Amino acid sequence: MSNNIHDKEIVIEPPSGLVHLNLRELYEFRHMLWSMIWKSIRIQFSELYLKFFWTFARPLAMLGVFIFIKNYSGANMHVSNISYSLYLYSGLIIWFYFVESTNATAKSVEKDAALMKKIYFPRLISPLVPLVSNLYSFGISAIPLVVMIIWQGTYPGWKLLLLPLVILQCMILILGTGTMFASFSLFSKDAERFLKLVLYLGLFVSPVIYSPDKIHAKSQLVYFLNPMAGTLLAFRSCLFNDFPFPFWQWMYSLAFSLVFIIAGIRMYRRADMHFADKL
Repeated sequence: MSNNIHDKEIVIEPPSGLVHLNLRELYEFRHMLWSMIWKSIRIQFSELYLKFFWTFARPLAMLGVFIFIKNYSGANMHVSNISYSLYLYSGLIIWFYFVESTNATAKSVEKDAALMKKIYFPRLISPLVPLVSNLYSFGISAIPLVVMIIWQGTYPGWKLLLLPLVILQCMILILGTGTMFASFSLFSKDAERFLKLVLYLGLFVSPVIYSPDKIHAKSQLVYFLNPMAGTLLAFRSCLFNDFPFPFWQWMYSLAFSLVFIIAGIRMYRRADMHFADKL
C-alpha cells in the first residue's frame, strides 16, 4: 500500500472586497484575545504602588492647572449650561483614552513582533488588545467625574442611553487610525512621528479645554472637520442633560470613523504579507 504525496503551491494574496473581517476566526481565538487584554491590564498596574491613582492623576492635575489659569488670568473659558470643571474633565478623560489607545494600537505590531514570529493568530488581535484594555483605565478615570456630577447636581438624562454608541464610535476611529499607521510604520518610522505630532496638536484644536463657541463662526466649518470634535461634544451631551446633542457633527464623526476603519483594516491586512520581512 503506497501513499502519494502531492506538493501544492500555496499562494497568499491580499483579501478581496471592501473590507475583510474573519469574525469566525476572531471568535475561535477569543480566549487568546482576552488573555492578552488581561495581561495588558496587569502590566499597567502591577508595578505601581499607588496603582489606580495614576489613572486619574493626570486629568485631575490638568483640571487644576486650567481652572487656575481661568480664575487668575481672566481668560474667557466659560461654557454655557454646565460648569467649566465638568466640561474640562469630561473632555480630558476621553481625549486621553483616544490618544493613548491610538498610539498603542499603532505600535501593536512592533510590540507583538516576537509573538507573531512564533505562532499564528489573527493579526487583528494585536491592535484590539490596547483598544479594549485601555477601557479599564478610562472607566477608573471616570470615577472623579461621577463624584463631580453628584456634587454639582448636574445629572444625565435619556441621552445617557446613547453613551455606548458614542464610545463605540470613538473606538472605531481609534482602530481605523491605529491600524492605518501601524501599516505605515512598517515601511517608515516617520509615520509614527507624524501621528504623535498630530495627536499632540489635536488637544489644542479640539473642544477639550475650550468651547467651540470661542471659535469664529467662519472658522467653525473647518474646525469641525476634526472628527474628535463631534465625539467630544456628543460624549458630554450623553453625560449632561442640559448639554445639547451635536447631531450633525457627530454623524460626520461617525461617517469619518467608518471610512477610516475600512481603509485602516484593508491596509493592515495587506501589510500582513510583509510582517515577517519587516519585523
